[in-house]
Amino acid sequence: MTPVFKTLFRVNLFFLALSGVGHMPIFKRYYIADIPGLGWLAEFQITLAIHYVTAALFLAMVAWVATTWALEKKGQGFTSTARVKIGLTIAIIASGAILVVKNLKGVTMPATAITALDLVHLFGAFALGITALIAGIRDVGWIKG
Repeated sequence: MTPVFKTLFRVNLFFLALSGVGHMPIFKRYYIADIPGLGWLAEFQITLAIHYVTAALFLAMVAWVATTWALEKKGQGFTSTARVKIGLTIAIIASGAILVVKNLKGVTMPATAITALDLVHLFGAFALGITALIAGIRDVGWIKG
């Protein structure tokens, strides 16, 4: 990955996380949205649109990285940290996709299933962030060797 791609990926993840947290009333409740220029954080429709756009970009970037790896890095194994990140990314993508389907008109799901999906999505994103932070501090790469 080029440095520009890595930077774009990190910026995308920042806005993905920020807009995801924006779905909860945290920014309004703790007066963060009252800071000049941050009022949009308390607007659900704005944070939802940002979350969907950044999620689409995230999916495209993940697909590009996976395809590039599959074509160029045959035979090289992943580190255990990379396997954890991949598993968490799959869980986040799967739960997010189901939550998008749940938002379609005419689709109903039991409240317990929605709560479980929300928790998997939230804690998966949190765990991915913590795992990436630890991997960055320890300077652990994705590929063995």
